[in-house]
Amino acid sequence: MYSLCGLTAAAFVLSLLLTPLMRDWSIHLGLVDRPDQVRKQHAMATARTGGVPILLSYAGAYALLLLLPLNASGVIREHMAAIWRLMPPVAIIFATGLLDDWRDLRPWQKLAGETAAAIWAYAAGVRIFAVGGHATAPWCGFLLTIAWLILCSNAFNLIDGMDGLAAGVGLTATMTTFIAGLLHGDITLGLATAPLAGCLLGFLRYNFNPASIFLGDSGSLLIGFLLGSYAVIWSQKSATMLGVAGPAMALALPLLEVGLSILRRFLRNEPIFTGDRGHIHHRLLDRGFTPRKAALLLYTTVSAAWAPCSPCCSMSCETGSRAS
Repeated sequence: MYSLCGLTAAAFVLSLLLTPLMRDWSIHLGLVDRPDQVRKQHAMATARTGGVPILLSYAGAYALLLLLPLNASGVIREHMAAIWRLMPPVAIIFATGLLDDWRDLRPWQKLAGETAAAIWAYAAGVRIFAVGGHATAPWCGFLLTIAWLILCSNAFNLIDGMDGLAAGVGLTATMTTFIAGLLHGDITLGLATAPLAGCLLGFLRYNFNPASIFLGDSGSLLIGFLLGSYAVIWSQKSATMLGVAGPAMALALPLLEVGLSILRRFLRNEPIFTGDRGHIHHRLLDRGFTPRKAALLLYTTVSAAWAPCSPCCSMSCETGSRAS
């Protein structure tokens, strides 16, 4: 437990220190999101490279942990081979988002990068083997894994339209997965999610309304991809549907937003990748909510979705312990 706390604290402090440095550097280089008074209604040009300090803080927390004589450092070393296998797909999804922030990629280019990252993650062992307790054919598991990772990545990208929303929902979903891992006695999942929670908490200091830096695609795609991967890895280790209910419900809001956006644009005969002001957070703003109140309401919604699953996860873990 001390190792988990230290890992979270290290990521939090690094994020607090690196985020303003990246913000100032991005403004100097012109890597900013400029308001257009339509969908982008922030007051001034704002840095959009929040994914950089999050990734650096996440990796830096592990580096610090490995230098300390703690039990968790041994767990990290035991899984170092798996970590190295997952680094390339994470780098691909991050680079795709960063290029989109910098050069405004075309939708097909962005989708190509996401697909490449998802395929590499599948090859690295992030695989869906069963759905609802029923084993899937290898080809079906492959397609489901690719679709799931792309869906999760774009889900957080879509809700990143208001100060602090995607980062806050990502923090809530990360904490949900972290708690589910602890309830199940899965220290590996705890070690994977703890630093991400620290990174996002530190980043929210600068991203909550009024934000001085945005996540950008580099951050939103990275968060969605990591959480999607964690959910798959968790499902591989959980024997029951109740055991995966918590992480799945934590992603419900961004995934619901994806489904509604696709349906809305289909019914209006609009391109799927075209932006609009029909998202949940836009509707709340149009109804008179301030950005802060709208964000807090959506945080609460995600937390409420997890609450009914908590006792179920605990019950399934206790049942599993007795059975073993």
